Amino acid sequence: MTSEHQVRRNEAFCGLAKDQAANLDCYAHFRNVQGAEKKEALDSPAASFNARFLESAGEDQPKGTWTLQTRTGYTHVRSLKWPGYQFFHKQGTNKFGGMYIGDGLKNLELHFIV
Repeated sequence: MTSEHQVRRNEAFCGLAKDQAANLDCYAHFRNVQGAEKKEALDSPAASFNARFLESAGEDQPKGTWTLQTRTGYTHVRSLKWPGYQFFHKQGTNKFGGMYIGDGLKNLELHFIV
């Protein structure tokens, strides 16, 4: 985050190692902050020095909202809450991406799955 509170790509990001890529806490939501604590932190003048200003996917409720699979050199993260959303990361590189191919309907029966 810049001193003007603009979110920019971190050019120093060189990828996650295999053990980090298998940890859901290493993935963050690129969305408006949902939690009150994070909102207050973003309003702070020191917000641009806070490296953890985005919310972790590992904190999502209910637990089990995401599936994470690692394969040789790649990690795939899929949403059970929004079927059709998936994210990939090529481990050890700055290559990553996400896409959504679905009907726009939230899975309201998620609590029965997890």
